[in-house]
Amino acid sequence: MIKNETSAILDLTSSFQSQTDDVIRDMDSVSINMDYSQPVKALLGSGDLDLSAVSLPDFANLCVTINGVENKVNQINLYDYEGNILQVGIWTRHQTVDLNEIPWLEDTKKYGGSKILSTPYITSALSRYASGSDWCISLYRAYYDNYGRNTGALETVKQCKSIFKNILSYGASTDTPPACYVYNKDGVLLYPYVESDSFDYYGELDPDVTHMAFQNPQTEETEILAYKTSAYTGWTYVTVQPQDVILRPVNKLLQFLYLVLILMLAISIIVAYFLSHQLIRPINLLNQEIAGTNLSTLDKPSETPFKTPYRELEELNQAFQTMRVDLKASMDDLIETRQQELKSRTLALQSQINPHFYYNSLASVIALAENDRNDEVVRMCHSLTRIMRYITNSSAPVTLRDEMDYIDRYLYCMKVRYQTSLNYIINVDPDLEQEPIPRLLIQPIVENAIKYGINSNPPWGIAIHGKIYEDHWQLDIMDSGNGFSEEALATIQKRIDDASRHPGMPEMQINGMGTLNVYLRWKLFCQDDMIFEFGNTPAGHGIVSLGRKIKKKEDVVNES
Repeated sequence: MIKNETSAILDLTSSFQSQTDDVIRDMDSVSINMDYSQPVKALLGSGDLDLSAVSLPDFANLCVTINGVENKVNQINLYDYEGNILQVGIWTRHQTVDLNEIPWLEDTKKYGGSKILSTPYITSALSRYASGSDWCISLYRAYYDNYGRNTGALETVKQCKSIFKNILSYGASTDTPPACYVYNKDGVLLYPYVESDSFDYYGELDPDVTHMAFQNPQTEETEILAYKTSAYTGWTYVTVQPQDVILRPVNKLLQFLYLVLILMLAISIIVAYFLSHQLIRPINLLNQEIAGTNLSTLDKPSETPFKTPYRELEELNQAFQTMRVDLKASMDDLIETRQQELKSRTLALQSQINPHFYYNSLASVIALAENDRNDEVVRMCHSLTRIMRYITNSSAPVTLRDEMDYIDRYLYCMKVRYQTSLNYIINVDPDLEQEPIPRLLIQPIVENAIKYGINSNPPWGIAIHGKIYEDHWQLDIMDSGNGFSEEALATIQKRIDDASRHPGMPEMQINGMGTLNVYLRWKLFCQDDMIFEFGNTPAGHGIVSLGRKIKKKEDVVNES
């Protein structure tokens, strides 16, 4: 439960960080758009900025257009270096101010066009009522005219309750929500923005990990900490949940289980006392008969009389006698149907495609559609249609060209999902295109290459090369990951050796189309002509190779 809850807290922390970054990005985008807007620059004119002569209604209309109907920020303020301010938002007005009272103004000059984020501050500037006040955060940056001269400063203001809305709403919707703290890069507490006497977790964080168990010196409780630092804002998000809260359901369950266990033991002792004498003798007789059963006596009925007052035990004995005869017949049939079983299991492999591929592909289609990339949506849907048609077709062998066309579409869908982080290349000798192979033979290898290849830093690469040699042809599938570990290589080889020694096909799971399954299908298809290898390249990346020996004409004649 601690492991699962830690994972959930990590996800929650990432969600807090991501959603808060989105709000800050909106503030930043409004500020950037104001700084680069040609209509704004045309209205303000060239030369030294003098806001006292600027038309407030015209400036307000431009600000409303940039801010959008959703009001990305609550207030937009433009300052010149003469002490004039144009305000648009909750208050739309022209103001004057003493520049010496604006401590951040010099920072905007020093940092140029870069954004500067304030710490939370309480102000009545966004309230239309004299007694009202709100906690806010401002984003500052320098304003430049058409000639690249710094002639003023921009401020976009957002209320804290909107910036941290996702954290506030989560805490209100959960009975025992984890506590969340947000610190800036200097370790200043940003959330909770109302003064708090909470423990300062920022100084206890280990930058090399994302979570830790922590003994709180104030409460002396063990707490689970999950934290993440935003690369965009530099803010660190810390989510804290006491371990006792996590284990509370376990403690209640243990108490219930103790009571159930005591009750079950008491009932078992009473029932066993009354039934043991009547059950022991017939069970011992049946046990002796079972122990004496072997392949040579399967079809011979028992000569020992079996008497019991329990109808269930009599039926069990009769069922056992019938089973002996049926088992003998089944053993004979099993030998004859082993090959058919292998072929039937091969058919089942065709339906074992990872459903997450479709979920992720559909999510990519949604993302493309939301960004009006209609041509890519059409291409993505065509690819998914061709993939589904290929998967649901019959299990008859296909040509390598058909399989590579399917793999190309599959990798295209993965490319859409991972964008520039994933690159792939397919280079197969055209003379190999008509080679027959089982349908979906290459799919599991490519899927594993992506699954384990992306454990390294992006960009990731998948390469498929097919080539004809003197006595065989070979297809190499390589990834740019960290390769097979020694333990993984030994495990796969052991499973292949076990499968080679024992006839039949091991049980398949929904997501079990792995290296062993490919080996068994290819072995069944090629017999002794099969080529199948796996390992690491000299550079340490994973590679799986499969191919088939090319029979010479004289060998074919001799076999005939």
